[in-house]
This record gives sequence, C-alpha cells and structure tokens, in this order.
Amino acid sequence: MHPWLYRNYETWKQTQPEDRDHFQPDVTGLEDKIVKVKLEAGDLLIFNSTQPHGIRPNKSGDKVRIAQYISMMPAEEDNEEMRQWRINSWKNRIAPEGYAFPGDPRKWEQTKYDTAKLSPLGEKLLGLTNW
Repeated sequence: MHPWLYRNYETWKQTQPEDRDHFQPDVTGLEDKIVKVKLEAGDLLIFNSTQPHGIRPNKSGDKVRIAQYISMMPAEEDNEEMRQWRINSWKNRIAPEGYAFPGDPRKWEQTKYDTAKLSPLGEKLLGLTNW
C-alpha cells in the first residue's frame, strides 16, 4: 500500500506555507486520502518515519495503546562514541532521551528489570560483536 501523500509528498510539500506547523500540518482537502491503518492486538506496523504519519487519539475509554519505537540505521562501525553509547544504554538500562523520548524518570528499567539477554544477532546489532 502506498498512500496518496507518500506518492505525492514532494509536490504537496511545495504547496504548503513556509511557516506551517511541521508536526501538525493543515491537511484540509486530504481527509479522503488519509489512510487509517486498522490493526488488531498483536499487529506490528513498520514504516519509514521520514514519511508523513500521525496518530489518532485513543477514544476507547478502557484500552491502552502502546507504541514501541525501533530505530534502524547503518552501523557506523567506525563511530566508537556511538557504539559505546549504545552498549552503555543497554548494559545500564538507560532509556534514550530526547525530543520524542522522555527517558525513564522513575528509573524502572534500572531498578525493576535485569539487563536484556542478547542473542548473537542482538550482540551484532548492538555493536558488542563485529559483523
């Protein structure tokens, strides 16, 4: 499935005001083109986060919606600082922090859980062992 906006993003973007809100753009006229992906419990939606996307409010009243963010990028095997940051985050159970990630102010990862056990593939993905 390739939603209309993904196929036409560059053209659409050029029609938008320079001072638009990049996080909540005006989608007037696109209402019938917005794809609302229906997911069932246990489903996983994978998409390129550089493409336009958004969430809808949870109006269920009695159900929780949880998102798990997974970021994949080239390993940058020569970037020792980044490799050590990832290893430290895993080993010491330190949550990522930044604009979209508030960290773990309750320190639950550090105080309630053990360090994740990694498979050989997990060790490579993290950077503990070389490819």
